[in-house]
Amino acid sequence: MQHVTIPPGSGSAVQAGATALTSEQQEKWDRDGYLILPQFFGTDIVDPINGLIERLSHRSARSNEMAGRVVVDLLAGSAHRRMRLADAPDEAFERPVKFNDLFLECEVIRNCNLHPRLVPILDELLDGPPVVCNSLNFIQGSEQTEHIDSWFMPPPAPEKMVVTSVCLEDVHPEAGPLFYLPGSQKIPPYIFSNGTIRAIPAEMDKCHAYLDKAIAEREIGRETFLGRKGDVFIWSCQIAHGGTPIKDPKRTRKSLVTHYWRANDMARHKLEGESGGYYFAKDHQPVPSDPAWKRLADRAWLEARWAGRLVKRAVVRPAH
Repeated sequence: MQHVTIPPGSGSAVQAGATALTSEQQEKWDRDGYLILPQFFGTDIVDPINGLIERLSHRSARSNEMAGRVVVDLLAGSAHRRMRLADAPDEAFERPVKFNDLFLECEVIRNCNLHPRLVPILDELLDGPPVVCNSLNFIQGSEQTEHIDSWFMPPPAPEKMVVTSVCLEDVHPEAGPLFYLPGSQKIPPYIFSNGTIRAIPAEMDKCHAYLDKAIAEREIGRETFLGRKGDVFIWSCQIAHGGTPIKDPKRTRKSLVTHYWRANDMARHKLEGESGGYYFAKDHQPVPSDPAWKRLADRAWLEARWAGRLVKRAVVRPAH
């Protein structure tokens, strides 16, 4: 496996006229659809995230107020369940689980996924400032089947989404490491009956058959990423990837996965700026147990907040 190293830097942005990526790195991205940044983050960034997840996993150590907002997905077995963290049973955190959108709550998450050294790299890959639109914290491997991210969250502009996975510990081969198919991002996307690339559950068998055929015709091989603590894996939203089976259930694979859209394609009053990038100032996702009236009320309140931010941006303050 070829590791492409981006040298550490102390500045918060790339100097004028400079680029965050070398020509070799850009060529690799265009060809293979991914980059690996070995030892990109140190313990000063990684350890606080691990500490946060440890606290959130224990009822006595976490804030009840925050637990009432944060949404988790219980991934064990075939019947995945989504619920508020406050409602998750204590034993859930001993099996595959996913914490959604902690960037909305925690500075230690944004310190990582909008780090001043990472933002210029994402800016170059997206041709514009990155926006954190989704973050996922895993304790174990995802064991997710082969998929393409744009099926589930297509970006506002075609192909303008990149994804990072930060290793929060060394990855063991039996912990269900990430797999990916280099070059698969060049396969023309499958178009569903709605005329878009957004997945329709009833059509996924046909979609997977299309992808499998295209991969076989191009003789694209599967590779596995055995990252070290602090490594960052960046991939294109069109590359096929997933999680290998967990062979040893006692082993963890702690990671922070972040999806980024491009700020140029979004309304600025819905964004919050940080370190040269942005994050989507949205609400936490609804859960199935939420009554319809709550979903409608939450959405109305979010729209009102966005409207207030739009008005605030439109106000021209007189010069003094």
